[in-house]
Amino acid sequence: MIQLYAITDNPGPPLPDVAPLKTVPIDGLAAVCAPAGETEASPEMLWRHEEVVEALMADRDLLPARYGTRLEDEAALARAVEDRRDELAAALDRVRGAVELSVRVAAAGAPPSPAVPPQASSGAEYLRVRAHAEASHERTANAVHEPLAALSRASVVGRPRPPELFRAAYLVEREAVEPFTAEVARLQDAGAGLSFLCTGPWPPYSFAER
Repeated sequence: MIQLYAITDNPGPPLPDVAPLKTVPIDGLAAVCAPAGETEASPEMLWRHEEVVEALMADRDLLPARYGTRLEDEAALARAVEDRRDELAAALDRVRGAVELSVRVAAAGAPPSPAVPPQASSGAEYLRVRAHAEASHERTANAVHEPLAALSRASVVGRPRPPELFRAAYLVEREAVEPFTAEVARLQDAGAGLSFLCTGPWPPYSFAER
């Protein structure tokens, strides 16, 4: 069994010395793989997989493979890539020269929202308070998303997890990472009562199969 780490261009730069990596060439693409290790997922194995993908990302464009993408052998891997060759090449072009940045926003120091707002004394009052809160969250999300989307090639807005108000992933040109993070810092300074978390650069997982 072999484990797939990424799809990238062929030819490409030398592989990093972080694992017994090998490339399987397929019509202008290369599948980067290694012998499969443990079959059961663990936090250590997940981080190890991410370490390898990030090492590959350092000097090449790639489509990252999720942890646990395994095939019987190199021949099976080549067939799987050949079947989707044009789709994968287009996806690689879509993320070329870019990385993923994640942004989350929450109310500073806010605990998770209660199931029923304490201000609500009736069903109608509950709906009114809930609608007001949702409108406020939408305004916050728009105020954060619009300037960041303007600095990115693409974006994916996710469902916030309480107490988050906003969560999104952005596909950002490598040379635009610094301006992007500077804009996040500006929004943090301007957003009284809001807490921002910006992480990355990451491999473009959120944009590899869109």
